[in-house]
Amino acid sequence: MNIKEAKEIVGYIIEWQFVCLGITDRKDVSTTMDLSKYSLIDLIKANSLVQSNNKRKEKLANYHRGKGHKVTGRSVSMILADRTIAAVYAAISHEPTREMIALINDVGIGCVKVKY
Repeated sequence: MNIKEAKEIVGYIIEWQFVCLGITDRKDVSTTMDLSKYSLIDLIKANSLVQSNNKRKEKLANYHRGKGHKVTGRSVSMILADRTIAAVYAAISHEPTREMIALINDVGIGCVKVKY
């Protein structure tokens, strides 16, 4: 996976997060990119790759500042908490049921239906 694909995946997870939280009501969010073709590990790796790229840019900017070069700014990409990625993955990949799908720290986790 390259950094461009990783940024697209993370950006799309952010879009899904907004839909899941009810912040936006995007009708086309399910057709923009098919996240179901990626495993949960792939999504987490994409997020890690974006985070590593942000750190690389920061190191590069600090290096040039240390050399006395004028550094006016740099772009960074948003990264997500692993729990957010897991929640979006569960919402996309699992049909809603009343059954528990995981037990984390004595808390039963289920899956809810995402409203479009």
